[in-house]
Amino acid sequence: MRNSHVRRIPRSENPDLGHPAITTMRNFVFATLFFAIVLIFCAHAANAGDASAKLQEARHFLTGDHKDTGAAKKLLLDVVQDPGQVQDPDSLCMAYIYLGYIEDRDKNREAATGWYAKAAAIGGTAPFVAELAASGIKQPLVWIRHLDSDAAREEQKAAGLHKTPAQPNRGGKAYIAKDPPELALATNLSANERRENFEALLSIIDASYADFELKSIDWQQVGRRYTARLDSITTDDDFYLTMFQLVNELKDTHSWLNNYHPAALFTVRDMPIDIFENRPFIVAGDKAGWEVLAIDGMTIPDRIESLRPFISARSSERAFRREAVRSLLAGKELEPVSVTLRSPQGQTETLTLKRGGRSSPAPSRQVSVMLTKQQFVDFGRYPSGLGYIHIRSFNGRKEITKEFDSALDSLRDTSGLILDIRDNPGGFNHDDIVGRFLHKRAFVGYSYTKNGVQHNQLNRIKSHIEPRKWEYKRHVALLISDMTGSAADLFTLGMRKAPRVTTIGTTTHGNLSGSAIYAVLPCGLVVRISNGYFSDTKDRSIEVNGNVPDITVETSIQDYLHGHDPVLERACEVLLLSERGGCLKPGEHASTFQTKPGIALGQIRSPGAPSLRFFIAQGWEPQQFTRRIATTPRRRAGLYRWRRCSRFWPG
Repeated sequence: MRNSHVRRIPRSENPDLGHPAITTMRNFVFATLFFAIVLIFCAHAANAGDASAKLQEARHFLTGDHKDTGAAKKLLLDVVQDPGQVQDPDSLCMAYIYLGYIEDRDKNREAATGWYAKAAAIGGTAPFVAELAASGIKQPLVWIRHLDSDAAREEQKAAGLHKTPAQPNRGGKAYIAKDPPELALATNLSANERRENFEALLSIIDASYADFELKSIDWQQVGRRYTARLDSITTDDDFYLTMFQLVNELKDTHSWLNNYHPAALFTVRDMPIDIFENRPFIVAGDKAGWEVLAIDGMTIPDRIESLRPFISARSSERAFRREAVRSLLAGKELEPVSVTLRSPQGQTETLTLKRGGRSSPAPSRQVSVMLTKQQFVDFGRYPSGLGYIHIRSFNGRKEITKEFDSALDSLRDTSGLILDIRDNPGGFNHDDIVGRFLHKRAFVGYSYTKNGVQHNQLNRIKSHIEPRKWEYKRHVALLISDMTGSAADLFTLGMRKAPRVTTIGTTTHGNLSGSAIYAVLPCGLVVRISNGYFSDTKDRSIEVNGNVPDITVETSIQDYLHGHDPVLERACEVLLLSERGGCLKPGEHASTFQTKPGIALGQIRSPGAPSLRFFIAQGWEPQQFTRRIATTPRRRAGLYRWRRCSRFWPG
């Protein structure tokens, strides 16, 4: 009830309320509060971004065979010290899990269990994250699929990580095994033992490796060259490194030494390097965008060759070159390295840096769509109606199929699908996913397996893939890159035979050598040797050659630094053409496609005017345009009328 004894004082009766000083003070207070709120919000966002970057960097330090657990632990402790800065519960949970993983690998079980318990206490996490935390509480977690590559080999290592490897039978003979045993390497080998083990491996490779003729390798000449080196070898380390280099002569991503790796190389932190348009560039940090011209006075080709003896081989030279470029600064820890750089403006500068640790990861590729994240498969939907699925790796079996089916079911009504497997390193075969895009049994190529001691003795069988569940019948753009390899190469081979699929990007890694055997030597060395390969329906080998895309699109360094993804944009363009009834052939450009009489998606513009392609990439479509040649910048800028089109384009 209103108090009848209280009377409101009109502004006209209270002159102080309208006084200019009072008004200014009030506005100042409101402005101060507003900016304080903005600053708090920005600080919170910055902290969240910093936490995400630290988690990504820690994951980088923990990935692969040569882990920098010290650097990773420091970053993770910074993240969990202030849990409020982590917006995503999955990210916070994974930070705790990684800390437990580090402790388990150091055999600090009590400390590890504490971290897993904190991870398990976080609610609202994805099922696979919660399961990982629960698994860590039950037993030591010493192998995580997305951190420890080469899944089948690493699973066996994980199962026996705390067991002492068996001692080798130094007086026995070399033999071939289907599965690799866990053996310790013999030490203090005599010159005679070194020669016997070397000759045994040389002979087994000669009789078992399948790709000599495919790669034009003269194994007899290789043997003579390495035999001449034996007399100069006096230490175990030099001997095992020589055996590593011998297997590297196969230039085969799937042939390796199972229980020996060369000494870890250290690089310069915060200066990641990658290759764009066949040239190396710094991709993050203060010198992002600068081209690398020389390392320690050596040209880039010479530097790459100097790294070849210490880096695992790749099945194609393009894949090896990328791997070597990423290791250009690598060397012995704490050693200085001289780097000559060139800025985008042409200025050259030589820096002397110190090696130590591993380089921070390059910024990851981003897409402008909200993704539903799973362990292996992420997916989302653009406002345009296009679906997007990203498969990070195939290092899983039934779980990847289950995640993909869930993603495709959610995107069943999309007008087209972008399937992104760029940089997917492979894992296990997933023909069952390819089957979702087939309406009948498809012949996809040939599988070759060694079946005799002669180099040309190979058994050839046809490979088919069966359809599975309901078929996705809209057009699909499959995005690939030069680091799409192994099972991802096989996946691409299968998808090429599915109707309505266009491959876009760059030629894949080309490492598809199929099955393998293991050579077990008296010194304990276990060597994986590829004894097969796959080819397409025209009998063109995917090993070495890779899958060539229907449409080749490369990313420049400037595209990368500015977050521009020309491969993804071209995929959208192709799907738009397909949706509107266009026909895009390999090498054909969308500028030739007629959407309707008199309206072309192309480069019809006056000199200096923005291209139609530019506006399309921004999510606009032409409503009307003219061929009138404008003479002034202002008239050129107004040459076309545009309207926003959210139906076909993301953005």
